[in-house]
Amino acid sequence: MLIPVGSLVNAGAIMAGGTLGLFLGRRLTSGLQSIAFHGLGLCLVVIALQMALQMERPLQLLFSILLGGILGEICDLDRLFNLGGDKLKRTLRSGDSRFTEGFVSATALFGIGSMVILGPLDEGLTGDHTILFTKSILDFCFAIALSAAFGIGVIFSAFPILLVEGLITIMAGSLQSMLTTPVILDIKVTGGVIILAIALNILELARIKLANLLPALPAAAFLAHWTAG
Repeated sequence: MLIPVGSLVNAGAIMAGGTLGLFLGRRLTSGLQSIAFHGLGLCLVVIALQMALQMERPLQLLFSILLGGILGEICDLDRLFNLGGDKLKRTLRSGDSRFTEGFVSATALFGIGSMVILGPLDEGLTGDHTILFTKSILDFCFAIALSAAFGIGVIFSAFPILLVEGLITIMAGSLQSMLTTPVILDIKVTGGVIILAIALNILELARIKLANLLPALPAAAFLAHWTAG
């Protein structure tokens, strides 16, 4: 069985960055925490726009967000994610008031983007870990900032990321034909919109249910396949 080395390194980088962020966050004054929090939100706005502005099919993006959002709302994914996060918080006996918010936000951020797909695919098909190792460095840096702002919940986002990336690595041969360039591009663009939602939440400009938007990613993949056919 193929061992997803790159995915394990990525998960380890998130946990290491999150642990370092916790250590630093406890030593920051409320003013420094606030400016770091807002700085992170502004950086995410830039990253989100850079991803989203690569769109080639605006209507497809619109339908992906609408279809995914409606499906997420019907399934009430935000409530399910929060219940899962709260249960994990109780199991760990954590007193962190932002545990669940940090867990959900970090999972969404680290689990969105073309590198999440291309990295494990490349590892599974060719044994090349370069993309995932690069993503690990980026995620390490973001985990520091996120855990300093949200707390320990960020560290536990490493586990769903390991699960997703590991499965893509192991199933790379089967997924290769489905994850075409248009599909990956549309997932990336849709992911940019979701990252923008994360940024708006961090900047307290909106209160968007992130988990309810996550079905937009498979919706984007489906629409890309459907229109290509």
